[in-house]
Amino acid sequence: MNFSKAVVGGFVAIAMGAAIGSADYASAASTKKLTYEEAWTKCKAIMDRQKTPTTTTASNERFVRGSACMKHYGYNL
Repeated sequence: MNFSKAVVGGFVAIAMGAAIGSADYASAASTKKLTYEEAWTKCKAIMDRQKTPTTTTASNERFVRGSACMKHYGYNL
């Protein structure tokens, strides 16, 4: 009897996980993609707020952070 309860419980857990996963995917698909300029403005504001260095010796760090931020919004540099 315990085995069948475990199997049913497993199926319920899988079904709930699939429902939550598909709902999360659907909400992500309906979001509007930012334009390149909007994404860059947002990323630049984030980097300025974090006080990312802008000197020539530390410009690589700013480039890497900016690239990662733009990739988050769907753009590759």
